[in-house]
Amino acid sequence: MAAKKRITKRELDAIERAAKREAQKAAGALDSRYRTRVVKSKKRFARKPKHPPPEEA
Repeated sequence: MAAKKRITKRELDAIERAAKREAQKAAGALDSRYRTRVVKSKKRFARKPKHPPPEEA
């Protein structure tokens, strides 16, 4: 008889995440109606544009 394989904490977390994602899919949360909120990092330096390009007629 083969010994039983123990489920590691990492595998258990993956199973829980997959179940949660399936529930979200069933609820319609991942069908692009909802957008994730992204907060810009204050640690990155963002340069301001010097001058807008001239508009051509």
